[in-house]
Amino acid sequence: MEINWTQIKKEIIAEIQEIISSDSRINLNEIVDLFIKVISFSVENNDLNGLQTRMPNALQKIFIENLSRLDKNAFFPEIGVIEPYLRKVLFLTDKSEYNRICSESKGNGLKAIISILDLNPNNVSTKWTTLSQNQSTHFAEHFIKAYNLRNLEAHNCTEWTNSKLYDELRSVLVFYIYTTFKYQRELKIAINPFDVSSYLVKEIQKIKVLQSRFVHIEGKEKMAEIDLYAKELFENSNENEDSDDDTQITREGTIDYLRKTVKERKLVILGDVGMGKSTTLLYLHLLDAQESLKNSKKPIPIYIELKNFTEKDILVEKIISKLNLDSEIAQELLSKGRLNIFLDGLNEIENKIKSLIFKQISNLINDYPNNFYLITSRPQHYNREFDNQINNLKLPVFILQKMGDKQIIEFLSKNGSQVKEYLLKEINENERLKKIIQTPLMLTMLIAVVLKEGKIPSEKGKIIRAFMISLYEREQKQIIDFDIDLFHLLLCYLGFQTRDLTGSNSGLDRDEFIIPLLEQRKEQLGTPVNLLDFLKKAVDLNILVNDNNQFSFSHELYQEYYAAEYLHKLMK
Repeated sequence: MEINWTQIKKEIIAEIQEIISSDSRINLNEIVDLFIKVISFSVENNDLNGLQTRMPNALQKIFIENLSRLDKNAFFPEIGVIEPYLRKVLFLTDKSEYNRICSESKGNGLKAIISILDLNPNNVSTKWTTLSQNQSTHFAEHFIKAYNLRNLEAHNCTEWTNSKLYDELRSVLVFYIYTTFKYQRELKIAINPFDVSSYLVKEIQKIKVLQSRFVHIEGKEKMAEIDLYAKELFENSNENEDSDDDTQITREGTIDYLRKTVKERKLVILGDVGMGKSTTLLYLHLLDAQESLKNSKKPIPIYIELKNFTEKDILVEKIISKLNLDSEIAQELLSKGRLNIFLDGLNEIENKIKSLIFKQISNLINDYPNNFYLITSRPQHYNREFDNQINNLKLPVFILQKMGDKQIIEFLSKNGSQVKEYLLKEINENERLKKIIQTPLMLTMLIAVVLKEGKIPSEKGKIIRAFMISLYEREQKQIIDFDIDLFHLLLCYLGFQTRDLTGSNSGLDRDEFIIPLLEQRKEQLGTPVNLLDFLKKAVDLNILVNDNNQFSFSHELYQEYYAAEYLHKLMK
């Protein structure tokens, strides 16, 4: 007989939803799915496997088929006697305790199982008929009713009315769902130890938030990306010169193409600030997460921003914690090469811990060589320093090429159609301007500035400044007391001091570093300012980013710009 699990699930939820809603921790839809999986899961134990046929059959008969009252009552004990399900839960979550119970229990094994599983945390007596408010938590009244059905047989409930049947059924289902909820992690691991679907769903949601930090044109919900092109960089060449060695064949293409075609499973991608390294990695991470969610055999993506590492962080532990799996299971995924690991921003690691993090990356690649690794950095901060630190692994290095005429036209068509003709005319007549806007970030900012002001600033720094001012003014429209000058001064000081402190755009702890730095500037200016409010505004405008209280600039270009502004004013 084919079991209609879809309809059974709807019926279970309809029966107990009102009761379960008193505990906001329980995601009823998710836990009912898990409950059905536990029932249906086949185990290597003949005493337990009968449950996977008897209970589904009884649920089908009672909820789906048009049976008489007496026939429904006759099937109820297959659901109402709770011990078989609890034994299966114990077997799946703690086999040693299950075996001990089987060998030692001579009387009421159900009491022993309930005690081990801690399913009566209020220690209520199964003989009580009324409970105080404190005693009735954890669905205790339903536990009492379910427990008292332990010896039920079909002939005991022949005279039950439909109301009585569904009242008892409701309590039994509540007890099953509470038990399943209490042991959901252990049961998920037992049934599908490699299930990372919840992680993937969270990552997909998180990526959408992360992508919001990147520059968007006002009024345009999402930027349309263009494929960035990369060429292999040989050790004896630089990005502007071809190698003299005719035997070296230059491999080139988009990052997505290269990762699918290059035989090495460890790639380094170099790109100037604003070239879209992080945006591309997040996009690939999103694609992989969506694919892995559809097909469990596909690689599982891990995206890590290296700028947020501290000397206390351990790379392998960070990867394992992201997967939210049992440690041994996560280690097995690593060992089997089931992961696509994206390490973003070698150049943004704090200088004093670079050597430590490089060594950790080296150990990760050496210990788990079968995974795919994609590592990004800026060219100026690479210089094979990383290769030297990781014992000359000789990872193939590819360098992102700046946008050519065709890509600039494509980018403008997708993201700046209103000003496309004007910008193309100005770009084609000004070689200096063309060089400035050959990165997606700079061209995006220029589009936003021209849309607002109708003209092109004469220098790179002025383009960035005009864009930042447009962000401030957007905020000022919403907040009357928003002081643009003060906001700018604080960001300039923060950019200079964080750059000076770390040598990069590394994440810094808010309370240990960021607030003290801002307090210094606040004292120098002699102006009252709510620093927490300032940080919130800067994050809301995507100028700063906060990752678990680690603050950094959304783009390294922003930090460099603000640091240069502060230094320029200081020199004047």
